[in-house]
Amino acid sequence: MTDTYTPQTDLSGKAKEVVRDVKAKAAEMTEDIAKAAKDSAAQLGSSAKEFVNTAKDKAGEAVAQRKSLSADYIGSIAQATQQAAMAFDQDLPQAARYIRQASEQIHGVADNVREKDVRELVGDVQEFARQQPALFFGGAVMLGFAALRFLKSTPPKQPASFDARGEE
Repeated sequence: MTDTYTPQTDLSGKAKEVVRDVKAKAAEMTEDIAKAAKDSAAQLGSSAKEFVNTAKDKAGEAVAQRKSLSADYIGSIAQATQQAAMAFDQDLPQAARYIRQASEQIHGVADNVREKDVRELVGDVQEFARQQPALFFGGAVMLGFAALRFLKSTPPKQPASFDARGEE
């Protein structure tokens, strides 16, 4: 038998070659797509981590600011009780002594709020509430009254000025 050129053999060979090329191109494209997907996922993960870290930082700053304001407010309550103790020194020295002790305790609370982490403060409050539930409840009521007084003492926001006809 002699090799003879037939158009069918040539087409079959070309078809096989085209199929191999298509498979190679498909494999190459699959690798490119997989690489692009991995890169996009890594970039998305990095962006998400950056967003979470930024949010944590902002929340931490807000908590620190509120914690500082709370400590200052508690400190002002301690100063007010100290002044009350001084007022009682002449007439009721025994009451002045108790008020002064309360002032020192309140000042200690203000220092703890300034120095401790929020998680530590929450743990301390929970432990105190378990050990002294009645005292905790009484303190919560007193803090509620103090907060109410503080909120009432802030001046209300003034609406825009109106003339006699109710127009701006």
